[in-house]
Amino acid sequence: MALHDQYGQALSTANASSVTAYDRTIELFSGFRRDPLAVIGQALEQDPDFVSGHLARAALMLGSFDPMLVTMAGQCLDVAAACRTSPNGRERSLQGALRAWVTEGMDAGNRALDRHVVDHPRDMLAIQLAHLSDLMLGRTAMLRDRLARVLQKWDQDEPGYPYLQAMLAFGLEENGSYGQAEALGRHALERQPNCTWAVHAVAHVYEMSGRTEAGLRWLEQTRARWQSQNILSVHNHWHLALFRLEHDGADAAMALYDEAIAPTAESLAMNLSDGTALLWRLTLQGADAGWRWSALAERWLQRPTWGRTAFTDLHAVLCMAVSGSDEQSQALAEAIRRGAAGHGTATAWSSVVLPAQRAFIDFVAGEYRACADRLLPLLPQAQAVGGSHAQRELLLLTARCAAEHCGDNALADALGGQLQQSRRLAHRGLSQDTRPRSDSEALAEFAMAV
Repeated sequence: MALHDQYGQALSTANASSVTAYDRTIELFSGFRRDPLAVIGQALEQDPDFVSGHLARAALMLGSFDPMLVTMAGQCLDVAAACRTSPNGRERSLQGALRAWVTEGMDAGNRALDRHVVDHPRDMLAIQLAHLSDLMLGRTAMLRDRLARVLQKWDQDEPGYPYLQAMLAFGLEENGSYGQAEALGRHALERQPNCTWAVHAVAHVYEMSGRTEAGLRWLEQTRARWQSQNILSVHNHWHLALFRLEHDGADAAMALYDEAIAPTAESLAMNLSDGTALLWRLTLQGADAGWRWSALAERWLQRPTWGRTAFTDLHAVLCMAVSGSDEQSQALAEAIRRGAAGHGTATAWSSVVLPAQRAFIDFVAGEYRACADRLLPLLPQAQAVGGSHAQRELLLLTARCAAEHCGDNALADALGGQLQQSRRLAHRGLSQDTRPRSDSEALAEFAMAV
């Protein structure tokens, strides 16, 4: 008799404790809490033929978006394929999607997950992995629309439903539905206090609408929930640092960098990207980050794998432009070219990452005109590198600062106006009524918006 996870998905095991561990693993991953890999790892020690356990390990590694873990994810899939237990149809489908990610790149994996989630709309692990890869591939509409595909298959009273609401809230925010996003994100957090993605979604609303004081309050009020033992701790501190930079100045943001964002022994590529992005914003405002750049560059240089995730590669080339040598920047560019050519489309790297690297080098060298000229045609293509609108603003902010330095007032004013107008439009699009909606109200508003 097949056993099932808490959401009704069949698992190829007869071991009830493995199912309990699997449920706990998915719950931790949904809340971005530590340490789902440890939980499922312990289960696999007792049940080495637990196919879904090995698939979960692979998915968690891929979902870190750290290129160094892709090979390990592939090894997990090899072990899953060698299990004596025969996988069921859902497990075979998920295994195929994860294998495509490992061998052909994230783009191929995301496309395979598209079909898998259609066929298995209650596979929470796959839904979240697809959602996160939509973000990292710049598939903004799918951040919203993927959730619309699956929500009809879920009951609003289920314990996992707030996690879906949080994903939808973030998708709505990235697609400009700020009032709905804020209300739905707050509602999700009320229903599930461990829903860190809901905190994150609402923080994005405040950032994109220029509501600095509200953003500060929100993250400070919720900080105890995510500041430790949480996968999003560094990233949410990055958001908090942006609010502090705007509200309290560079010293306050730098202090938070030192406290909660600076690299540690456990830092993954996304953490290093957050650190790079914050130091660069501080640099653009005239602050001197000093030794912090070299410490960050050292961590980037320890990484052997490139050309897998355009978003993190963009931040690596920026850090090297600031703190690395010309030889190191050239070697990194060549490693990125080789890696990207071997895994799916290299468009994001050839059209954005590598041209941006040259622009960053120009900026650091004081060649501001060249920097601005290189970045201006990249801005309409920036979505290709993935990440959120707030994260990709790094390129626009750099171009505007370069234009100011070289005396191109027309370009500086135009880009400054673009930033201000986007904030004004976002603020105008906010509903004054941010009370928690019922699920039927929130989904009705969503349907009207799209």
